[in-house]
This record gives sequence, structure tokens and C-alpha cells, in this order.
Amino acid sequence: MKSNLSKQCVCGVLLCVVANLNAQNLQPGSILINGSFESYGGSGNSNIGAGLTGWTIGNAGGVDIVFSTGVGPTYWKAADGDVSLSLAYFGPDSVRQTVTTTPGKTYQLTFSMAAEIYGGPATRTMDVFWNNTVISSPSFQYTGQGPDNIGWTEFSLNVVGTGTDTLRFLATSAGPYGPTLDNVSLVLVPEPTTTSLVALGLIAFGLRKRHR
Repeated sequence: MKSNLSKQCVCGVLLCVVANLNAQNLQPGSILINGSFESYGGSGNSNIGAGLTGWTIGNAGGVDIVFSTGVGPTYWKAADGDVSLSLAYFGPDSVRQTVTTTPGKTYQLTFSMAAEIYGGPATRTMDVFWNNTVISSPSFQYTGQGPDNIGWTEFSLNVVGTGTDTLRFLATSAGPYGPTLDNVSLVLVPEPTTTSLVALGLIAFGLRKRHR
């Protein structure tokens, strides 16, 4: 009984140290500019083609900039902040941003997706590109969601930096009512420090000795 208790104590310490080291190594903050699309050109709902700070719109007029508060009429609530996008106003379109990364380092990409609620097919799709490669093809099912809760769903995946990289979101649903996009983030994934690895090694060694 005493041996099991000792093992539990050591494991508990190990978990606490891991959690503490992870907390110390967190590097919050996205390297993207205007990831929630709060900075835009012009004013008014459905502000198509007026520009998005930090982003390049595929075809002028093809992306619908939609507000949730402050500017009427209200179309739907954003996943983050006041603004979100529909990636198909006249038809499928895209937004892209080029960022400076550290070659060989891993970055976590997260974004929120839903569907424009006033028309279009039930299934909305998009392709996510890292440089010229499709790294994800997420989809969202429209089932009658309303403007107060359009069902924002968060997606997350990792990418590897090459030095200069382009992130692109392209609607692939047919027609003028597309997938919606918001709250895009690209954050460097922290690596364990030498101190962290040594501490974990010492704890593992202690656990092994107790087991013997």
C-alpha cells in the first residue's frame, strides 16, 4: 500500500512539474495581422471588396465583410470581436496573408468556421492552403442556425515554417452563399527547454528507483 502511495505521489509531482513547465513555455500571441478581421476599409454591412488590413482578397468584391454589432443591419454574431467573413459573395473567393516564420519551427493554426445563414447549400466547404499545398478541407453543415448563434466551429492543425509562408482560405462551395471565417490565429508551438527536459529526466529516474 505504501509503495503504491509513493508511486502516486511521484506521478502527481511529475504532472505538476509538466503543467508548470508548459505554463512557463507558453508563448501567447498570433503572428498574423488582423486575424479576427476587425480592421477593414469603408463602412457598412456587406462591405464587399473594401479591403482587410493584412489580408489580400482573391477577387475584389468577392468577400462579404459582415458585422455583428455597431453597424446595422445585423447579420450574425462573429466568433470573435465584431466582424467575420463570408468567403462567397458573388461566388467562391479567398483571403490570404503572407507571414515571416522561423524555418523548421512548428506553428499551430486555429480558425473558426460556420455557414452564411441566408442561402446556399447545406454543406459549406473550404480549402486551407499553406503556401501552395492544401493542408485541410474542413466542412460545416448548415441546419437552420440563426444570427445569434451560427454554430461557429473551431479547427486546429499544425504547420511548419519555411521562412516566408502564405496562409490562404478558399471557399469551395458552389454559389454566392459561402462558408464563414473568423478568429484566425497562428502561434509558435513552444519547445521544451533544456531545464525542463533535465527536470523530467530526474523525476522519471526517481520513479524508476521507487518501482525497483
